[in-house]
Amino acid sequence: MPFGASPILRQSLQLRPAFELALRSSCLQLVLARWGLETAALMQQRDNKPAPDDERKARAVEAITTALYESGLDDHATVKEKTMLDKPYKTWEYADYTYGDHWESLGILQWILGRQHTIPPYYSNFDRTRLFQSTGIQPIDPSTVEKFVNQFMSPQTHQTLDGQQLQHEVDVAEAWFWRARAQVLLGLQDEIKRADSAKTENGKTSPLDDTLKAKHIPHALRKMAAEIPKSIPLAARRAQAKGIIKEVEAEDFAISVEMKSSESDSPKTVSVPYSNLDENHHDAIRKIAEARFLAFAWSLGKTKDWDADQVGEMVSINPINAIWTPDES
Repeated sequence: MPFGASPILRQSLQLRPAFELALRSSCLQLVLARWGLETAALMQQRDNKPAPDDERKARAVEAITTALYESGLDDHATVKEKTMLDKPYKTWEYADYTYGDHWESLGILQWILGRQHTIPPYYSNFDRTRLFQSTGIQPIDPSTVEKFVNQFMSPQTHQTLDGQQLQHEVDVAEAWFWRARAQVLLGLQDEIKRADSAKTENGKTSPLDDTLKAKHIPHALRKMAAEIPKSIPLAARRAQAKGIIKEVEAEDFAISVEMKSSESDSPKTVSVPYSNLDENHHDAIRKIAEARFLAFAWSLGKTKDWDADQVGEMVSINPINAIWTPDES
């Protein structure tokens, strides 16, 4: 039977005003537009390909930065976002490129605002072209930012989102974020055990500590590393019983994968357990889960700032992670 959140849990989910979500969405769109230009330039450099349209792209970069300030979004962008947009074209550093993970955050904000009808599975991405087109924002015309945001100035705008639907999607986000973190702990289980036994001398952080911090694993979750092999099957069963995930495969969260068959031109969809994926796919799913969790947490006021590191210390949005919420009698 699908899980129905208790009244207490429902009351804990209070969205920020819709115009705040629209402003945050607009900031993300401008940064991601710049990200696209910088990523394309980086790929050309790596492949030693000529860039005949460099001047056009440089003008596009200037237009994005101009749109930030002329639209007034600079008052709502983070310090990091403004710093990234203020940098000259082709001077981004590695940390700047990782901002591309926020495509999934933008998708969640657009879903809450009613501009996206569905949220893709947590092993699939939002359609980036649709995300951009859904706002009508064009960096070359800063007035399009104001036009988009003005549509959400009414405090009642976000009320069109069904509360039970929001609760369900928050539960889904929590479940996949938990599973993604569990995989990190599973991969580092032996290392964590050795580190906890030896203890770090002189109070210095170890490479393990840096890895866990980079992958947003709170210290509270590190303690459960030893129990992860037992916890994953239990979490999968509970999540399915509560209607949070649709399928369980080999006592794990099921991932739908398209397999090409030599007997047919059309791919066949099969379900595989999360743990059977390779490290690259695990990392990709973790980034999707993190970005979507960030968007929900911020939109619901569970964190004041738009800060992935800050949200990385959170264990759940609900008072208790939806997987482990006691069953209703």
